[in-house]
Amino acid sequence: MASSLPRDAHVVDVGSGAGLPGVVWAVLRPDVRVTVVEPLLRRMNFLDEVVDDLRLANVDTHRARAQDLAGELRGDVVASRAVAPLAKLADWCLPLLMPGGQMWAIKGQSAETEMMTAMPDLQRAGASEVVLATYGEGVLNPPARVVQVRVLTA
Repeated sequence: MASSLPRDAHVVDVGSGAGLPGVVWAVLRPDVRVTVVEPLLRRMNFLDEVVDDLRLANVDTHRARAQDLAGELRGDVVASRAVAPLAKLADWCLPLLMPGGQMWAIKGQSAETEMMTAMPDLQRAGASEVVLATYGEGVLNPPARVVQVRVLTA
């Protein structure tokens, strides 16, 4: 999945928790700048330690809730893993995108059903394109299912 990130992108990892996927992507893709966003203090303390221990100059940490960052933080890709249903993610994450950016919601096996159910909410929130991508087939069991939502304007 990291190889699919745009070159030199700014990635915002919402609800980073233990650093997934943001810290992993920062290790694999040093050209990518990552901002991990996490509201819980103990998780943020852990993330700060990991970033320091791994000497990740391309990672910034930000203790906040995504919905409080509109107008303050923007990225080319806003990613989340196991954070919230798509309709809520759209409300929280789409305002954080640069024009032409994408929201990547890493979901489980029910991703397609959730995507279809949330389609009216995604469109109302400004989605111009919604696709379901699969990563890790033949490597991961089950493979990762990612709902990718693009916005053309901000």
